[in-house]
Amino acid sequence: MSLCNLAKIRSVAVRAVEKACTACLEIQKQLISEDTINKKDQSPVTVGDYTVQALVINELIKGLDEEYPIIAEEDSKTLSSQKDVESKVLSFFNQYSNENFVESQLSALLDKGNKKKDLNSSNRWWTLDPIDGTLGFLRKDQYAVALALMEDNKPILGILGCPNLPVSKGSTEKGCIFVGLKDKGSFMIKLSNMNQEEPISVSKQSDPTKAIFTESFVSRGFGHELNQKISNSMGVTAEPLKIDSQCKYAMVARGDSDCYLRLTQLDYKECIWDHAAGHIIVEEAGGVVTDFKQQQLDYSKGFKLENNVGIVCSNKLLNDSLFNSIKKSIQFDQ
Repeated sequence: MSLCNLAKIRSVAVRAVEKACTACLEIQKQLISEDTINKKDQSPVTVGDYTVQALVINELIKGLDEEYPIIAEEDSKTLSSQKDVESKVLSFFNQYSNENFVESQLSALLDKGNKKKDLNSSNRWWTLDPIDGTLGFLRKDQYAVALALMEDNKPILGILGCPNLPVSKGSTEKGCIFVGLKDKGSFMIKLSNMNQEEPISVSKQSDPTKAIFTESFVSRGFGHELNQKISNSMGVTAEPLKIDSQCKYAMVARGDSDCYLRLTQLDYKECIWDHAAGHIIVEEAGGVVTDFKQQQLDYSKGFKLENNVGIVCSNKLLNDSLFNSIKKSIQFDQ
């Protein structure tokens, strides 16, 4: 495909994620309250997930000449059994898409995101996590709309919409989109000024003792314990930056953090939509992403990274130190 066509795909995809971010903020404003947080009510993020998936798919179909298969997290079966939630999704979707869909049209659109069976017939396909970071979304903290275009089972375009992320370290302004296109670099766009793109790059930190790690806000499995062990081995003294979702990739790509490690248990296989967008954004910003065995991430096995063990993401300069410390901290079967 020509560079011109890739530029168009990039533009349409960024616009789709922007629209999704705007919808997310309104859904949070209308549906999340102190009461829903106290009751641990999951329905607001369910509305958000389905609305965003429908919006992004609709924008891609309308804006592009060629329709690629899409692997996304949600399907219509669960939604159709929750009529109250479905009506809210339909309302938000129609509001932000300027469509006038009925339930059956919404269901058909959502189910375009369940195309695993079509991947063998296409060397290009999309993967979408409508709202990555459920807990962050529910407490109005960090979450991301994560969209990636794959070619020959490798990400070539990644977009992370981060509606609640400060536009720079310490800034009070929030809301940005990160975009990385293969061989064209990575950029950040403020939601307040979508016409201006700022190139971003990973940090230049080469001293392992000064590295800043980023990790999930809530520990899962032995993840935080292992990260602590590895960072101690490197001589790191700074506290880790705790943040939900693929915003962790954005932090490394922008240079706010130097390393992001994720391994919660040895037999857990990561979902592809949790990493594809962040992966290409970090790489195009000058970083590197592999698994704990220094193997490339293999997106060819469907919904999961079946051939990989965890995630290791860094600014590249710290990679040798990271893997030396990983080898001292955990043993893997050969």
